[in-house]
Amino acid sequence: MTSHGIPLGRDQLLERLMQSLVGGDFNPGDKLPSERQLAETYNVSRPVIREVMQRLKERGILHIAPGSGAFLRESTPLDWARPLDALGSHRAATTRQLVEARVMLEVRAASLAAERATPEDLENLQRALAAFAGTTDLFERARCDIAFHSLIARSSHNPVIEMMFGAIAPLVFEVMLRSLSDSKVTERGEPFHALILGAIRAGDPGAASAAMDEHITLASTLFGTDFDAQLNTLAGRSDHVLFGSGVGLEEVIANVVG
Repeated sequence: MTSHGIPLGRDQLLERLMQSLVGGDFNPGDKLPSERQLAETYNVSRPVIREVMQRLKERGILHIAPGSGAFLRESTPLDWARPLDALGSHRAATTRQLVEARVMLEVRAASLAAERATPEDLENLQRALAAFAGTTDLFERARCDIAFHSLIARSSHNPVIEMMFGAIAPLVFEVMLRSLSDSKVTERGEPFHALILGAIRAGDPGAASAAMDEHITLASTLFGTDFDAQLNTLAGRSDHVLFGSGVGLEEVIANVVG
């Protein structure tokens, strides 16, 4: 990294740091220079550095340990998916459009998971459901729900499927918040979690895909006018919050499965 005479804007700084982090200047696990050192290098204030570092954390690029510093994380397919979320938000997709995409993606993911899931995959899926059952907080239940579906995509052992689900996961999260706040939808939809996991555990691709299909398409009959509503109107969407303030999908999964 070299010093810069002209102060960078936040987006420029984000791009510059991303290039440095993924371009070979650092290896996974390496500790980044301190906020003070980075501020001097890029000729910006420490609050700007702090904000950009937080954005890198939200994208899953960095792990920030309080009192220890920031470290480069090992990249996963979910990391590369994050930039696509802005495109989905900009187009203001509807629930109907998202359901159509989820059926194409997640039904196949469930089928492949039934064929390929490892004992570790099954254990993590079970932990996600146990965490879901162990809380009554709406936001926490939605986090457990998105972790469960993300882990099914991961259990397909197809990194492209995992990446594609990661790209739409923030939009799926909005629908989950809507579903879990509706007792009728929750009553009908929640039992499918156990059915999906049971089919994956039994190695039954047909049953896994059928249960996932029915689970996802419940919205078409139970959401009413919300089925054609824009996703960003369902749950008071904030692009800066997503799964929680300063939290990325990988962190949600790690927190849920312990």
